Amino acid sequence: MGDKGEFRKVRWAAVLQAVRRHLGPGARSAVGLSGGADSVVLAEALHRLGAKPVLLHFNHRWRGRNAEADARWVKAWGKKRNLRVVLGRAARAGRTGEGEAREERWKFFEKAMRSGKRNQLWLAHQADDQAETVLMQLLRGAGPEGLSGMGEISPRNSYRLLRPLLGFSREEIRRAAREAGLTWREDATNQDEKSWRVRIRKKVFPYLSKIYGRDVRGALARTAEILSGETDYWSREIGAVPKNPDTRVWRKKPAAWQRRAIRIWLAEQGHAGPNFAEVEGVRRLISGGFTAAWQLRQGAVVRRSGNKLFCLKKMGLIAKGNSR
Repeated sequence: MGDKGEFRKVRWAAVLQAVRRHLGPGARSAVGLSGGADSVVLAEALHRLGAKPVLLHFNHRWRGRNAEADARWVKAWGKKRNLRVVLGRAARAGRTGEGEAREERWKFFEKAMRSGKRNQLWLAHQADDQAETVLMQLLRGAGPEGLSGMGEISPRNSYRLLRPLLGFSREEIRRAAREAGLTWREDATNQDEKSWRVRIRKKVFPYLSKIYGRDVRGALARTAEILSGETDYWSREIGAVPKNPDTRVWRKKPAAWQRRAIRIWLAEQGHAGPNFAEVEGVRRLISGGFTAAWQLRQGAVVRRSGNKLFCLKKMGLIAKGNSR
């Protein structure tokens, strides 16, 4: 499992150790490989440690020929290492919203994981990505779950997500890549300030660091780590959340308990990341009164019927028999 000589290279050795911690028997791994430095380092570490991951590459079709070249590069990279490559591409060419692009990529991942019977999906998010995510969530008014950022290990459907590089900065990952003698592709969209994330990276963080006299990214990443622990605690404290909660039971709970339970419940109903107004609206339903429905984003709605809560994709009547 790997060459001991690799550990003479400080950053690369640290990456190998971070990845090795999550390897175990029975793992059937896949890794998201865009061709960028972060994902190349992760995929190479898995390869050198003997994991034999399937490489998943998704072409958003935002960059025309350059994106097609990325896909060819990934395919050749995998072939050189005798690793299977699965390519996916967006249905339509041209730039879409970031949320739509993320949804398409996840659909591709889900299909590939099912068809390949994989039980681990490795993703190359690192500390800078974490800090950007936390700040974006903070600005949109997210709750503790949103501010806890991305977890190093998290369950998703029939497999686990693994993000072993969250403890490394973007620059540390590139240093590891150079130590390991790796090359990678540069994505021009990572410099395009039409993206919220890129504007935060290139403008907001430098400005905040100048004002505070220190790099704020580390502080945001630590905040995510702290809140992630609290999220785990509350998940155990609240326990299993019924599909249709009884408002009479939840009404007796403290406000902090209610807010956490509502967020967990909405996420399980397919409405992850509710904002403050949505959570408080559901709390109004729990408290009783004349309000019997609360509109959520994207056309979804929560209704109270017969002392039970129902989360519906669209405003409408509760199906017959469901209000019992």
